[in-house]
Amino acid sequence: MITDENVQAAPVDPTEQALSRLVLTASADAVFGEPVVNGDTTVIPCSEVAIGLGMGSGGGPMDEKGNPTGSGSGGGGGARGRPVAAIVITQEGVHVEPIFDITKIVLASLTTGTFILLWIGRLFLMKRSSRVPSISRIRRSIES
Repeated sequence: MITDENVQAAPVDPTEQALSRLVLTASADAVFGEPVVNGDTTVIPCSEVAIGLGMGSGGGPMDEKGNPTGSGSGGGGGARGRPVAAIVITQEGVHVEPIFDITKIVLASLTTGTFILLWIGRLFLMKRSSRVPSISRIRRSIES
């Protein structure tokens, strides 16, 4: 006969626990904030939510007795959110006001500019190596 005394609770799976938290975090409430009402204007903040998970495992060779000798495992995760826009509702209508992250724009511009300058320097300003023949030398050697 099964009683409460001899029934044990099922073990909690950490993967299932993490995924259930992920589903709760990635809901619409995480993206759209509480509406703010001021007179005839309502503003709804919008954000971007990014979540990442990683898991691993391991193994190893067998020793001379047939026992496994290695091990490993691990896991981790993270989440971030940032504001991206505000939905403004007035009597004139609804419009979206984007929120620009000037730091990202400046960093992307600097990175692109540096990349372009490095390639221009590599293509036009560097001295040609004497070991590498130019296209005109190759043509002359083929025509001879």
